[in-house]
Amino acid sequence: MLLSFFRPVFLALLLSGAVLNIKAQNDSISQEQLDPVLLMATKIVIAKRDIPISISKIDIGKTQNLRQQLSFNEYLTTIPGLFVLNANNFSQDLRISIRGFGARSAFGIRGVKLIVDGIPETTPDGQGQIDNLNLEAIESIEVIRGPASLLYGNASGGVVSITTLNGLQENQANAAATFGAFRMQKYQFGFGLKTTTTDYLFQSNLTHTDGYREFSGFKSYNFNGKIKHSFSESSRLTVNLNYTDSPFAEDPGSLNAEDLAVNRRQARQRNKDFQTQESVRQTKAGANFTTDFNERWSLSSYGFLSARDFDTKLPFENGGVVDLQRFYFGHGSSLNFKTDHANAENTLQLGYDLASQSDQRQRFDNVMGEIGERTLNQEEGFDNYAFYILDHLKIGHWLLRGGLRFDFNRLKVEDDFLQDGNDSDTIDLSNLNGSFGINYTINKSQSIFGNLSTSFETPVLSELSANPQGNGGFNQNLEAQTATNYELGYRYQSAKTRLETVVFYIDTSNDIVPFELQDFPDREFFRNAGSSIRRGFEFSLDQYLAKNLDVNVAYTYSDFEYGTYEVSGTDFSGNRLPAIPKHLINAQLNYLNASKWQAQLELTSVGRMFADDGNTSEVDAYAIVNLRLRKTLDLKDWSITPFVGANNLLDQTYNDNIRINAFGGRYFEAAPGIHLFGGLRVGI
Repeated sequence: MLLSFFRPVFLALLLSGAVLNIKAQNDSISQEQLDPVLLMATKIVIAKRDIPISISKIDIGKTQNLRQQLSFNEYLTTIPGLFVLNANNFSQDLRISIRGFGARSAFGIRGVKLIVDGIPETTPDGQGQIDNLNLEAIESIEVIRGPASLLYGNASGGVVSITTLNGLQENQANAAATFGAFRMQKYQFGFGLKTTTTDYLFQSNLTHTDGYREFSGFKSYNFNGKIKHSFSESSRLTVNLNYTDSPFAEDPGSLNAEDLAVNRRQARQRNKDFQTQESVRQTKAGANFTTDFNERWSLSSYGFLSARDFDTKLPFENGGVVDLQRFYFGHGSSLNFKTDHANAENTLQLGYDLASQSDQRQRFDNVMGEIGERTLNQEEGFDNYAFYILDHLKIGHWLLRGGLRFDFNRLKVEDDFLQDGNDSDTIDLSNLNGSFGINYTINKSQSIFGNLSTSFETPVLSELSANPQGNGGFNQNLEAQTATNYELGYRYQSAKTRLETVVFYIDTSNDIVPFELQDFPDREFFRNAGSSIRRGFEFSLDQYLAKNLDVNVAYTYSDFEYGTYEVSGTDFSGNRLPAIPKHLINAQLNYLNASKWQAQLELTSVGRMFADDGNTSEVDAYAIVNLRLRKTLDLKDWSITPFVGANNLLDQTYNDNIRINAFGGRYFEAAPGIHLFGGLRVGI
C-alpha cells in the first residue's frame, strides 16, 4: 500500500524537478543572490535547502502591523499541512492540527509542540496554549510538519517554534489602539532600550471583546519582557519574562444543526445556566545560554519555570467546577561537535531534556453557576527524562541526518479525596524515537529529500483524569499514541521563487479520540482507536510578481482514515478522521510600495469534512476572504500608521469550530460574518 501510494507522486516530483531544472539552468543566479533561509527549530542550525524534513518558515516582518492581532491563527494561514479551528472561542483556545495531530483537542493545543524562543511552551504532559503569548512580539515562526519526537519528545506530531523580537538597532517606543466589531478593543504599549552589550524589550497589552456569539466575551492582560545580553562575541544569554491575567473567557457552547439554523449567534442555554467560562493567571520565566568554545565545540542550555492558576466552570453539576493549580519547570542542554575532512562536514549533537509538572486538581459541583461541594481532590504529576543524539553529515551534494531519542515518563496521581476510596496510581510510559533523512542538492536552486521519522503522544493529565468509570485516579485503559512518518519532497529556490512539494504517508497506532457519554452529559472522555492511515500532499509557493507585489500559496491534500477502530460493536474502520478537510487552500497577495502603502488580500478555502467518527454529520466546504490596509506616515522622529481590515469580506456562513463526537449532535460553533477592525499605531 505504501509503495503504491508513493509511486505516482514520486514520478510527479521527478517531472516537476526536471522542468524546474531546465528553468534553473537558464537563470543567471549566483549563489550569493539566493537568500538562504536558516532554521533554528531543527536544533542544529541549517539552511532550509539542506534539511531533509518538511519545514516552513514565516518571517512576520513587514506584515506584522497589518494584522488585528486578536488570534494566533492570523499568523499561520500560509503553512501547508496545518489547519486551525476555534479562533473565536477564547475559553476553549485555538485548535492547531498538523497532518491531523492535534485535531482531537477539546481545549488547548495537543499533539503539537509549542516552542517560544527555544523554551517549551507545551507542558511535559503534552498540553499547550498561546493565551500568554504577546502576538505583536512575534518576529518569525518555524513549523515542522510531521512527527519530530527525536527533537522534542512527547506530543511532537508537529512543532510550532516562535521567535519573538530579537534585537534592536536603536532605542524605540510604540503604542497602538485597535477597535473592531463586537466591541473589540486592544491597547498595546512597548519599548526597547539598547546598550553596548544588552538589549531590553518590553511589551504589554490589554484586550477585551464581547464576542460574536452571545456569552462569548473575554478579557486579558499580558506582559512580556526579553533581555538579551552578550558576554562576548561567542557567548550570549537571553532571559524571557511573561505574565498573563485573563479574568474571564466565556464559553457559549456548541449547537446542533437545528439550533444553528434558528439563531447562529445564540449561546447554548445550558452553558448560560451553568455560567461556563474560564479564568487564567500565569507567570513564566525562562533563560537561554549559548557559547562557542571554538570553531568545533559549542554549548546551548535552557531553563524555565512556570506557575499557572486555572479555574473553569463546565455545563454540568457533578464536578462541573475545576480549580487547577499548576507548577512546572524544565531544563535542557546540548553539546555540538563539528568536524570537517576534505569534502565532508559533520555536526554531532548530544543533548538531554528534563521536565516536571505538578497539577493540584480539585473539582466541585456546579450549582447553576455557583460553587458547591467538593467531589475530587488529587495531585497529578508528570516527570520526563530524555536523552538524544543527532547527527548531520554533509558529503558533497548529500546531507544525511539521523538520530535517536529515549524518553522516560512517569505519571502519578495522589488521591487526597478519600471519601470514595483511594485512587492513587502511577503509570510509566517510555518510548524510543528516531529519524533518518537524506537530502540531495541538485544545483544552486534545487534539492530533493526523503525522511523517516517517528513520534509518540501520551494522554495529557486532564484526559487521564477524565475517568469514564466516574471516580478519581487515572483512566487505565488510555494508552499513548505512536506514529511513523514517511515523506518525499522537492524544493526549488531562485531570486524570485521559493517552491516546495511534499508527499507523506503516516501510520499511527492507538489514536486518542474524544467522546461523550449519555450518563455524563457535556463531559468529555477519551479512548484509543486501533490505528489510522494518513496520506497527503503539500505544496507551497512564494513568488515575487513585481517590484512591490508578491504572492504566497499553500495547498494541502489530506486523505486520513481509520485503519482499525471498533467501539461497542460499531466498526469505524475506513472512515475519515473528523474535523480535518480533505482539501485546504491558503493564499496571500501582498503589496507594499515606496510611499509605504501596504495591502494584503487573503483567501482560505476549506473543503468538506466530518464532525464524528461515524461520518454521519458532514460539514460543508467554505471560503474566507480577508482584506487589510495600512499607510505609514513618517514625521521626523515619529511614525504614525493608521490601518483597517475586513474579515470574511464575502460574508460567508461557516462554522468556526467542530466539537468532535459531541453528544446530541452538538458539533457546531458558528463563525461571524463580515466584520471590520481598524486602529492607529504610533512609534518613536
